[in-house]
Amino acid sequence: MEITILSQGKDEMEILVKGETHTLMNIIKATLLEDDRVETAFYDMKRLSNSVEREPVLYIKTMPGEKPLEILKDVMATIVSMCDEFADAFTTALSKN
Repeated sequence: MEITILSQGKDEMEILVKGETHTLMNIIKATLLEDDRVETAFYDMKRLSNSVEREPVLYIKTMPGEKPLEILKDVMATIVSMCDEFADAFTTALSKN
């Protein structure tokens, strides 16, 4: 995975997430949209340059005064926490069998 910030303003940003698919991008988008500080978030699979592959570009627009980079960091921490919680529950379920 390679991440490139394509554009960044006061309340919006666009990032390229090279090497990822809908699987990760849908989780990021959905979690962003659950945050009250986010006005909108979506991604688009774009063909960049001469590449035959499509790469996801994530767009985030925040409420006025909110910083998209800080919100994205918070959202990533939330996703990691959700994965940890699932791993713990899965481990517990396996130990009962």
